[in-house]
Amino acid sequence: MTSSDSIEIKNSLVYCQRIFAVGGVLPQQHSPKLFKLVILYSFHLMTMQLWDLYDTLHDFQALLVNATELSLTMSMLFSLVLIRTNKKLIVVVENIQRDIQDTMFFKNDEEKRLYRKYNIISVYFGKYVSVFAFIIAYMMYVRPLIGLLIHPRTDDENNTRPFVLPFRSHVFFDYHYNAKMYTLIYIYQFPIAFLAMYHAAEASLIVTSTLHVCARLSVLARRIRMFLTESPAHFQKRMRTIVIEHLELTEMSGFLNDCFQHLLVIEYLNCSFRLGISMYVVLITLGKDMVASVNFILYTIIVAAWLYLYSYIGEQLTYESQNIGDAFYDIDWTEIANRDRKSLVICVMNGQRAQYLMAGKFYRYTLFGFSDIVKTSVAFFSVLRTSVE
Repeated sequence: MTSSDSIEIKNSLVYCQRIFAVGGVLPQQHSPKLFKLVILYSFHLMTMQLWDLYDTLHDFQALLVNATELSLTMSMLFSLVLIRTNKKLIVVVENIQRDIQDTMFFKNDEEKRLYRKYNIISVYFGKYVSVFAFIIAYMMYVRPLIGLLIHPRTDDENNTRPFVLPFRSHVFFDYHYNAKMYTLIYIYQFPIAFLAMYHAAEASLIVTSTLHVCARLSVLARRIRMFLTESPAHFQKRMRTIVIEHLELTEMSGFLNDCFQHLLVIEYLNCSFRLGISMYVVLITLGKDMVASVNFILYTIIVAAWLYLYSYIGEQLTYESQNIGDAFYDIDWTEIANRDRKSLVICVMNGQRAQYLMAGKFYRYTLFGFSDIVKTSVAFFSVLRTSVE
């Protein structure tokens, strides 16, 4: 049997902490000047994108591309401010790191395996989604350079083609035929792609925190099944310990909802909107700009992945919270005294109260909800396609 020391529990927050450290985003990262610089840059970018949105009202295709980029900028600007000003995040991060470092929390190897099942999902997600977001964002950033390499600057009629920026934004200067001005603006837009990294870090923080609660609920359910009736003489003492831990986890689940509900509202509205628009942008760029098509196909996949991921962890939180009641129900009640059976019935009833991952107070993240969001986004895509045609 594998020893407990060989079952490694990793710090699942390390990747999102490193990304947020670049802008001093987390409340415990003491970099107020750096964070103000990030917010100032994002606000200026959002303002210029709004201005460009007004400029492109006559061009429907450009309007949609602008709306796709603007929605991400706006959502990340508000999300970064919410994360930085949310003092509850300090408690969340400290609790997760304490539980990961406290190896005495696990009584045996099987409990450690149950926790590691969720821990490894958080670690791999934080690691690979950050890399994937970086690749997608900077593929979009270098797209104009690839276009310059593939297509010459002059067309068939010997006319000079204008320079194109990687991201839409209103510019006060004429850069279309000025190489020096274009280079300066191109460099200025380099940090824009890092917003996708912030988005990945935000998702990693929410996923890690929620799956941490799921893992602890899973461990608690096993303890109920395996150890609650192990010694009938000590039933009351064991029951008291388990009930206290269950109440702590229930309180922590509610605490996470209070901490993330506004971020999840932004994610729900933003991802649903971007999913429908990005599918349409893929349609209109197919056959015209292959590089842009590939970028937006990957962009659509990652937006859908965000929505599915939030739905998955919400579903797991509901399942593991209800599993506590099932664990109480599954124990051999014939082994305990009559006076203890009433306590067991109360625990079964309380254990059936499901916990949910909420977006505000109006939406529960579940797999059924994910299918509804996809249907809504596809309907929005169909409306766009019908309206234009």
